[in-house]
Amino acid sequence: MSRNTDTKRKFWMIVMSLTAFIALVSGTIGIMNSNLFTVRVVEVNDLPELSPLDAQEILNIAKVPVETTNLFSLKLDGIKNRLMAQPWIKGVTIAKRFPQTVSIAVEFRKPVCIYQAATGALSYVDSDGNPFVGINLKTDANLPLIVGFEKEHIPLALDLIRDWSKYKLDPDFVLSSVEMNKDLGIRMMVTYPLRGRVGRTWIELGSGYGSDVEALLL
Repeated sequence: MSRNTDTKRKFWMIVMSLTAFIALVSGTIGIMNSNLFTVRVVEVNDLPELSPLDAQEILNIAKVPVETTNLFSLKLDGIKNRLMAQPWIKGVTIAKRFPQTVSIAVEFRKPVCIYQAATGALSYVDSDGNPFVGINLKTDANLPLIVGFEKEHIPLALDLIRDWSKYKLDPDFVLSSVEMNKDLGIRMMVTYPLRGRVGRTWIELGSGYGSDVEALLL
């Protein structure tokens, strides 16, 4: 009799434990799927003053489903992929902030110069030497212009621009453009203030662009 009692007691303990577990899981699922965790707010973290994209443009690209999706079940990969497909965007951080908010922070590519293709089209170039988007009025266009270079030679022009910034003696002299001329080789146009107007002069570097860039400027 005692053995049967112990068996029944164990049986009911198991049944009660399973019941409690099922109730807990059901309650958790119910809470997770409740309106309490429906995405209602999407925020874009602080943007730089001269941001190439404003907050609304970022939201339009992200296409976060609002008022229809639970924050627990929201997939972030698709949102990140859509944002990363935008040429200006270099990196993205997306976070869920419970109970109802999605937070987006973006890192933009920083243009270091402007590239003029053989067709005449102008595009910004990032620090890796990659043309990535056409110029627009939202971003500072007061950047050195690269002209006459094939795309694969853009890094050479960037080296010249960096070395000019590093070694120039007078801050009034501004590098305006780097040109690859088929007859003269590499030339650099420099502007400077001259009696109330802007003076311009060419620095001829010749065809020795395959040698040490630093040696060409010093």
